[in-house]
Amino acid sequence: MRHYFIVTFGCQMNVHDSEIIAGLLESMGYTPANSLEDADIVLINTCTVRSKPVEKVFSFLGQLRKMKQRKQDLLIGVCGCMAQRDADLIKRRAPFVNLLVGPRNLHHLPELIEQAISCKHMVEWRDLNEQPCPPQFIKRRSSISAYVTIIHGCNRKCTFCVVPTARGQQWSVPPEVVLREVDNLITDGYKEIVLLGQNVDAYGHDIKDKQVNLAWLLRQIDKLAAPSKVRVRFTTNYPLYVTDELIETIGELESVCEAIHMPVQSGDDYILKLMRRGYTVEQYLRIVEKLRKRIPHIAIATDVMVGFPGEKEEHFKNTLKLMREVEFDQAFMFAYSPRPNTPAASMPEQVPKDEKLSRLKELISLQNEIQLRKNEREVGNIVEVLVEGKSEKNGNKLSGRTRTNKIVVFEGDEKLCGKFLMIKLNKAYLWGFEGELISVSQ
Repeated sequence: MRHYFIVTFGCQMNVHDSEIIAGLLESMGYTPANSLEDADIVLINTCTVRSKPVEKVFSFLGQLRKMKQRKQDLLIGVCGCMAQRDADLIKRRAPFVNLLVGPRNLHHLPELIEQAISCKHMVEWRDLNEQPCPPQFIKRRSSISAYVTIIHGCNRKCTFCVVPTARGQQWSVPPEVVLREVDNLITDGYKEIVLLGQNVDAYGHDIKDKQVNLAWLLRQIDKLAAPSKVRVRFTTNYPLYVTDELIETIGELESVCEAIHMPVQSGDDYILKLMRRGYTVEQYLRIVEKLRKRIPHIAIATDVMVGFPGEKEEHFKNTLKLMREVEFDQAFMFAYSPRPNTPAASMPEQVPKDEKLSRLKELISLQNEIQLRKNEREVGNIVEVLVEGKSEKNGNKLSGRTRTNKIVVFEGDEKLCGKFLMIKLNKAYLWGFEGELISVSQ
């Protein structure tokens, strides 16, 4: 019996890609290893958006180098964005790796593995222009919530971003393929569908039928999901593609949750222009205003970057001003990390590391105040929660999420997993809430 071990770095799309990889391996007869040491093949699914996950990968590869010296038949593969974008670097720093496969080419993994077993040199498949093949079998990590990728790649040209060179140009999965997968998941008893894309709201832009866009797709999915009381989420969104039609659709459809992730990156127009984001602060705020007018209780999450080349203190202060004005429910905050072969990496006026970290600390402190204050306003409310399993924070309690994607921890029997419950929010934290069970939702 051959065993596999997968290590995943990066975003939700990478997590889902790892589920696809696991499905491919199990279709070949591999079974999950109980530990890294028990594995016959180790695959690392990688992220190259920032430098930190790249260095984590090389650190882990150093560990695998020692393991391979003890176990010469061990197969080591690097998958995903680093394999696509940093192949030469991997070959130079980790020549013992057996295979490389890009994120659009995962369906070739079985033949690559067979090649790697039979030959002594590294094998690879890294074609950015290939259309990803819909997976036949996915080894999903959850029996409650399921990821469905609806669009691959990105056509934007942000000066800091590696996604177009790591995942290629955008390609929308045909709607009939998406709807068939969603229908099968609902039949299998899943209670939540999460639609994925680098810019998920660009869905349909490359499809000839002009009625096909994200709003249209959500309406088709709602016909399947609403009668079965299945939740629908979608992430991540490019701000200018959050149209009036999409906003109306979110507000109207029963299955679609009242939560949106919409990266702003900076609160200053000069920096946004340098980033080539394509919108102004005023345009972003107008979209936020429309969302909250149509869906008053919507939770808005964002990404924010500090220390972009050319960012002065006044530009950073404008970002703080935006954070105070919008009051995001959640924010993923980072210091700018130069990525090789991106326009921003060679821009003048690179911000010193200590200044970036100082700004990041101030930004996080402000957002923590806002986030806790917003959560405290919800204490006493009774909300619907989908139970996901045992709490990571307290194994004696259960954990679930509200429709607005807030975590709630409460006491309850494990038999409640996968159920919709009405929970009273008793105490607020940065990460979410402690609550108490009121009733099972009908």
